[in-house]
Amino acid sequence: MKTRKQRFLPAFIVIIVMFLLIVAYVVGSYAMVRPGNGRICDGVYVDQVDVSGMTREEAQMVLDSQVEKLSSRSLEVDVNGQVVTTTLAELGYTCDVGDAIDRAMEVGREGNVVSNYASIRQLSQEHKEFPLDVSYSEKSMKKFVKNTCGEKCTNAKNSRIKMKNGVLVYTEERQGVAINVDATVKAIQEALREQEDAGVVRVTAQVDLQEPVVTKELASRCKDKLGSFSTTYNAGNVSRSKNLANAARLLNGTVVYPGETLSVHDTISPLTEENGYYDAPSYSNGQVVDSIGGGVCQVSTTLYNAVLRAELEIVERSPHSMVVTYVQPSMDAAIAGDYKDFKFRNNTDVPLYIEGGTGTGTIYFNVYGEETRSSDRKVSFESEVIEEIQPGKDKITYDNTKPESYMSVTQEAHIGYKAVLWKIVTENGKTEKTQVNSSTYNAEPRYVVRGAAKNTQEPSATDKPDRTKPSATDKPKATATPKATAAPKATPKPKATPKPTSTPKPTEEPVVTEEPTEAPTEE
Repeated sequence: MKTRKQRFLPAFIVIIVMFLLIVAYVVGSYAMVRPGNGRICDGVYVDQVDVSGMTREEAQMVLDSQVEKLSSRSLEVDVNGQVVTTTLAELGYTCDVGDAIDRAMEVGREGNVVSNYASIRQLSQEHKEFPLDVSYSEKSMKKFVKNTCGEKCTNAKNSRIKMKNGVLVYTEERQGVAINVDATVKAIQEALREQEDAGVVRVTAQVDLQEPVVTKELASRCKDKLGSFSTTYNAGNVSRSKNLANAARLLNGTVVYPGETLSVHDTISPLTEENGYYDAPSYSNGQVVDSIGGGVCQVSTTLYNAVLRAELEIVERSPHSMVVTYVQPSMDAAIAGDYKDFKFRNNTDVPLYIEGGTGTGTIYFNVYGEETRSSDRKVSFESEVIEEIQPGKDKITYDNTKPESYMSVTQEAHIGYKAVLWKIVTENGKTEKTQVNSSTYNAEPRYVVRGAAKNTQEPSATDKPDRTKPSATDKPKATATPKATAAPKATPKPKATPKPTSTPKPTEEPVVTEEPTEAPTEE
């Protein structure tokens, strides 16, 4: 009787033989269908491109051509009824071809013989496709939407304020549409995914209704003169007069919207010949020198005093390095480079309109807005000099070409001051006095040129001194103490120079006195 082991042995042998036959069949079959050396299997596609039987180099060439074709497709964006067109390449279209080729090359090679044969058999029934890894430059896309598409939008238009024949007039406002950059970029990205096979990708931009900031109703509330001031100057100094007129022109008609800050420096800059300025006296390192735009500080000073009377918020104000005489100490506002500026903020709910100009020897500014102060409120300003600083000894330069008897004063001495400005408000029968600012003005000695040549002969007519040699008791002639001025009028007109007084007094209208002002060269 046969044992169980003897009975199952023939069956086991049969199974082994069958398995070997199957393996042999699979191996033989795989050998017949496996891809050629270095080539892609049949039935493999990359982004709808058949790369069957291609080498890596051949597939690279074909797919590069496909990428170029895809990137040249058009994108059409409908912006509020207007179509803007670009190409995908301009949006930074890129794709990784190499990764797709690597994956295609692995088909039929990545596993064992059986799994590889199964994969190849499957390809005969249904091809395998690898997508290209496409990406876009979000920065380029946002730039396209914001700039190119945004140009097709009609921006909201504020009501404008103008002065015509001495009367303020107001234009109508206009609604507009503004492109929603983020929403439009998102819509384009979705369209590119959904229309990846389309020759032209079409999308509608997202726009938002834009309301004007200033309506005619709001602008028309700017109708009252809130503050006014004028100063006078020597119209005979032609270059300086032209600088004042040019800077006043650049400020004239300026509208400062609620919450905005006006910078005089930024408004009248650049101080160049191309922008209408000339060489005129200014302060630099304690001396009077000519510079382009000399005198513009009288413009900022005049506006400063008008803004003070309008009781607006002063953001920045600086005194001159040395005292000026067209206003009293602490009533000035210097402009110098990027370190001295006059700025004020519209801290009201209504736009402000700046009117300014020059006449014969007079510069003026009027600030218009909405008057909300009580009718019995009276505002005035008082300058107080709290200390005088003497200029000290002469600064002497010796000229070896001039005789010892020669002396010429090239710049008179300037007395220095420490001063404060007071604001005096009378309302409801009560008077309140508050300090507006404090200022320090440098003292500068007299600048003198003396002869140093050794010459016993009488000097010739050309070498005669400008003045006699001073005695030991001579003292420098310093600048006069700033003069008081008369009160301003509603309509500024040139005035005669009042007689000077020994001490500063409250001023509303400065005297006619020529004085150099700050320039960007000051240090």
